[in-house]
Amino acid sequence: MRFTEIDLQINDIMWFGIDMNGFIFACTTAGTASVPEFVCMSKEQTELLADYFMEKLKTTTAENLEMPYIDNPLINNAIMLAKKGIFVFDAASDDLAHDDDYVRIASPQIPLQFTKLPDEMQKLLLDHIVSVDVAREKYIRVEHTYG
Repeated sequence: MRFTEIDLQINDIMWFGIDMNGFIFACTTAGTASVPEFVCMSKEQTELLADYFMEKLKTTTAENLEMPYIDNPLINNAIMLAKKGIFVFDAASDDLAHDDDYVRIASPQIPLQFTKLPDEMQKLLLDHIVSVDVAREKYIRVEHTYG
């Protein structure tokens, strides 16, 4: 089933991508941020990836929190994901200069590489490549499916 434009406005969706260096990153939309087509194509796939990264993937490293986002309500999930090697971004809706962007709220000390994932997760993420460098960029922007 597909995410509709209404779904995106009323749900805080967590989605996963691969950056240009093969690092895994997570974004949470807060009902305001842009969502790429590869996420909207399948609710089931997005939920399957979230379940894998949130529940099944093991902790492998320590996290680095980005200031001033320590008070972010999603910080516990962000810390958990960063400890698994995933860069974590949230909608930057409170920053007018970056209104359509995601801001990095947590990063791993040792990033998880796409090639280290099980084959079935790699297959799900093959079309989730985004032309960003999550280790260097504090803000990232993606093209919104619904314009």
